[in-house]
Amino acid sequence: MVSACIATLAAAVTFIALLSLATSYRATVEVILVPNPAASAQQTADGTVLAPQQGVTAAAAVLNEPQWLAPSAAAASVPSGALTFAAAVVPTTPIVQLSAVTTSPRAAEIALAAWVTNATPLVERLSGPYSLVTVGSPDGTGTVRGLAASTIRSLGTGAAFLVVFAGSWFVLSRRRSRSTVV
Repeated sequence: MVSACIATLAAAVTFIALLSLATSYRATVEVILVPNPAASAQQTADGTVLAPQQGVTAAAAVLNEPQWLAPSAAAASVPSGALTFAAAVVPTTPIVQLSAVTTSPRAAEIALAAWVTNATPLVERLSGPYSLVTVGSPDGTGTVRGLAASTIRSLGTGAAFLVVFAGSWFVLSRRRSRSTVV
């Protein structure tokens, strides 16, 4: 009887804990560095020739700077602590993949758009004679990150009921074996 009560209590605690899971959403977009027609001979302001891959690496470094977090979070109306960014270079291409993760799909899309808008002037200034062009739009890209909270809750509830069933079966089978021995 005690085992069944403990199993039931464990199931209830697990269910309540899983109900409080916060779902996060990821919005994505790709940006590409293209030669700026206004730049002469693909050189930086100091005359250094900058290869396309160096420009992409510089762009990704600038995009990954934490200075873009607060203004993008403000634009999306989410706390800075609830927003994360990632910028990754696609190897051997002038493409940088960007993603923003936060608590709602629309907020992730807005934060991502604000991030690109705010960072573009500095990226173009520091990546040499290249312009930053957004491929597509972040609108409509907000998707659930990882397993959906409802899926996790369902799995947790199923596991809790399995524990309760196994515990009850164990207790009842021990009672039967004791009653036949006496």
